[in-house]
Amino acid sequence: VNKAIERLEQESQKAGAEKPEQDKSVLEKLVKIDKRIATVMAMDMLMAGVDTTSSTFMGLLLCLAKNPEKQAKLREEIMTILPHKDSEFTEEAMKNVPYLRACIKESLRMYPITIGNTRVPANDVVLSGYRVPKGTQVSMIFSALVDDDKYFPRAKEFLPERWLRVDQDKENQNTAKCPHSLKPSSPFVYLPFGFGPRSCIGRRIVEMELELGIARVIRNFQVEYNYSTANAFKSLLINVPNIPLTFKFTDIEN
Repeated sequence: VNKAIERLEQESQKAGAEKPEQDKSVLEKLVKIDKRIATVMAMDMLMAGVDTTSSTFMGLLLCLAKNPEKQAKLREEIMTILPHKDSEFTEEAMKNVPYLRACIKESLRMYPITIGNTRVPANDVVLSGYRVPKGTQVSMIFSALVDDDKYFPRAKEFLPERWLRVDQDKENQNTAKCPHSLKPSSPFVYLPFGFGPRSCIGRRIVEMELELGIARVIRNFQVEYNYSTANAFKSLLINVPNIPLTFKFTDIEN
């Protein structure tokens, strides 16, 4: 990070004239304000935006590889916006991929990126009859909840349909698989990006990376994983792969 900042400063000096504000990167703007803040922010972006996205990407690929019928359904949707291998993404087209977004949500439920959220109350609070003094670390371990049938019916199954509105999932209407019967019992059981003013600031960027990356992979390849998925991830600071994720990719013609 320090080398990158030094390089930016050297390039700025060589260029002579200052870049227009709209052409500057986020890092260049931060360096101008405070070099220390720029360093911290760059480290945050690397730590929070690289490993988290790659682990989530692997979890989603694993879910799709082990559930070929869901993968086929997703590919059918993606083919409508990327009919050819070299088709380009458009902002308008990416508004019409409800099943892709449902797959991302469901994979984050099955393989959460962290075990939970921690908050420190600024004032004394009472939670479920217990007084919690200010300054106490309060953790919500939602990884134990997202795997429980009490909160997510058929929790062991990869069911993206649970995140669809009824009008987005016409084939499952009026059946036992109706999304309404599979939705979480409480919105606060599922918080992969946190909640409120301290929720993940990179949420939309991460979602966009996942949407574009998975759409391109599933459009162009049949993905298989022919091994056990037991203990697929382990918890460090974030959840990371714990087994070799050796996928088989079979090319799909136009």
